[in-house]
Amino acid sequence: MTNPQQALSTQNLVAGYERDLPIVRGVDFLVATGELIVILGPNGAGKSTFVKAIAGLVPVHSGTALLGSADITHVPAHEKIRHGLAFVPQTENIFATLTIEDNLRLAADILPRERQARRIAELYTTFPDLAARPSLRAGQLSGGQRQMLAVARALIVEPSVLILDEPSAGLSPKIVAEVFSRLKAINKTGVTIVLVEQNVKAALAIADRAVILVEGRVRHEGPAATLADDPVVAELYLGARHDRRAVS
Repeated sequence: MTNPQQALSTQNLVAGYERDLPIVRGVDFLVATGELIVILGPNGAGKSTFVKAIAGLVPVHSGTALLGSADITHVPAHEKIRHGLAFVPQTENIFATLTIEDNLRLAADILPRERQARRIAELYTTFPDLAARPSLRAGQLSGGQRQMLAVARALIVEPSVLILDEPSAGLSPKIVAEVFSRLKAINKTGVTIVLVEQNVKAALAIADRAVILVEGRVRHEGPAATLADDPVVAELYLGARHDRRAVS
């Protein structure tokens, strides 16, 4: 029986661009409603492929993905937002030649006409930097502002689950802190967030829980605060070094 507090889950998910060469190899994954979970792992571990498979951008060969109790495994990517799942890719997540306002209007087109302007106004309240210059072309924004615009576009339809793939990529530490602080604030409004990240320290600082993928499989998971201080996990899965004598 499905847990009513389950926001997103997968069962034995196998996915990849070619059926005979799966990248995701039987992942069982569960996110509780309102949780902020980070997916970590070394390069090539299958983190981005996993969330793209959930989002409908990578073929799923077997297993299931559930949004609440609804099976979304083979729902087309463009339809998943109607089910309450929003995905922010690492790149090409905004229209650089359009203005901030036009980016938001385009995303809001899925809403009833009478709701569109009101929802954009609500997001301007959430993202004051965007509200300050709505006629600015998105391509002129800083990296952090682009990410916030991408997140705002994803939030237009008030999704229950927001997935982000490497939102800190290419950003300075200061901007990463600002982006992550905003994501944590969004999470506190009730939006469940799944975050794929290479910036381990910053991600664990805001997450409730972390899952570590290695070679397309879940190898370890637990409270983010616990994993942040686990030197064995850091060495084996995150590429950090420590003095073995300290944990022997």
